[in-house]
Amino acid sequence: MIMIPVARRTLSAASMRLAHIIVAVLGLSADALTLHTQGALPTCSGSRPPARVVPLASSVSRRSALAAAFTAAATCQGAQAETATEPSVTPAVNSAGPRVTQRVFIDVRVIQRFANPPNMPPLEVLEDAAVRGRMVFGLYGEDSPKGVERFLSFVTGNIGQFTGGQGPSYRSSLFDRLEPGRLVEGGRITGMKQVEFAGTLEYQYGERMLPLRPILEANNLKHDSRGLLTRRNFESGPQFSVTLSRNPSLDGSCEVFGKLEEGDDLLRLIESQPYITGKSIDPPGSAKDKIFDVQKSIFGTLSKAAGDSRAVDRTGQLLRRVEITNAGIL
Repeated sequence: MIMIPVARRTLSAASMRLAHIIVAVLGLSADALTLHTQGALPTCSGSRPPARVVPLASSVSRRSALAAAFTAAATCQGAQAETATEPSVTPAVNSAGPRVTQRVFIDVRVIQRFANPPNMPPLEVLEDAAVRGRMVFGLYGEDSPKGVERFLSFVTGNIGQFTGGQGPSYRSSLFDRLEPGRLVEGGRITGMKQVEFAGTLEYQYGERMLPLRPILEANNLKHDSRGLLTRRNFESGPQFSVTLSRNPSLDGSCEVFGKLEEGDDLLRLIESQPYITGKSIDPPGSAKDKIFDVQKSIFGTLSKAAGDSRAVDRTGQLLRRVEITNAGIL
């Protein structure tokens, strides 16, 4: 018996197919040839079968063996070529999300009731009717470097010509506006206001001007969840917002620069506070509702024409005082 030993590591798949063809051409029968494989011949899918004894052309003629050998070789080569030309490629997905570069805390006091003794203003806060808590935010300094820098400057009070924490700070500010199911807005700092100077609006804190240029910055972060820290594009002041749900309508006009990590229970308390709806109590579309809208528009226009500074749209303004009592970097 003629034996052809096949080395497991040195004999390739192409050599094995060539051996099939040579055997068929020489016309050797299966009784004269036994091919011992040691896992050296890979299948068309690339896997290696276990070691076994393979008889070649056990009951076929030389012509049939030759045709079978060429068919098997062509089939396997075609399958391998198809696999090589059409690989299955899965794009890499970065599931880690934006990296948190700094963390800050904001201490909040929600005043739900005041004591109002007769003839004794100002009102006294009832501490047993006030809820205190802390919110912790992670900031995305790599995705929003300018926005985070401006936000941190109001956390510390070191901004512009103010140093040593003596400038305007979130330590004395409010959450003051609510869009139900959408966002809550904060950052209105006590003693900081906008005034007209040389034909433009500038910020003033105390008796000193604070020139702040608007920040134009954009990133690819979406408003796709609750608790995102966001700011309007071109915003120059301290205002910021926290989302209450997924808000794709904010993409493009606002920039995400952080996320709430602790204190969602406090955020839920804030969004449950009463607020000015700007609407009548009558059914929408009714005659009384339309009269209310007309009156609101007329009186608002007349007040602005008369120079009344109170003539502003207060829709969404919270009817309970939500104070930020302290803020800092963790």
